[in-house]
Amino acid sequence: VVRHGEVPSNVCEIVSGRNDEKLTENGIEQAQKMKEKLQNIKFDRVYSSPVYRAFQTSSIVAPKENIIIDERLTERDPGTMIGKPRKLIDKDIWNSLEIDITKEGGETLKAELKRVKEFLLEKQIEDDNKTILIVTHNSISKCIWILMNDITNKEEINKFFHNNGEIKKYVKKQI
Repeated sequence: VVRHGEVPSNVCEIVSGRNDEKLTENGIEQAQKMKEKLQNIKFDRVYSSPVYRAFQTSSIVAPKENIIIDERLTERDPGTMIGKPRKLIDKDIWNSLEIDITKEGGETLKAELKRVKEFLLEKQIEDDNKTILIVTHNSISKCIWILMNDITNKEEINKFFHNNGEIKKYVKKQI
């Protein structure tokens, strides 16, 4: 699982949501470094979020014709938090496992987990014994981490962060 390369909103520490930002020069370099690190791995499938920054990253890391876009890997909908400083996010609400929508109309972790679990269950059947690459966003990566490691501790969940251009490896398991 890789998080897309850096985009301007990451640098400014604002909530970008599903807008189609292009990678910064640093973000392009991050994607190229990921490509180098992953060059000796043959991926049977490459899945990407449809949000441009993730697709741009996956296009650098893998041949475009091999990329499968999956809407379930889309960045969370932040509601009216889009464009606002990330420090204003109430992580306890944002990462809630009890409610689906924040007071700002944003998608919570509970809602994201539902669609990511559906994706992983489907791919577990379709891609059994295959090596797959997922290019996505911090919050979707958090969902994958939670599901692959059975994480329920709220403190751990609130601390999780997947850096731009970082690679996280998981061994498949029954979800």
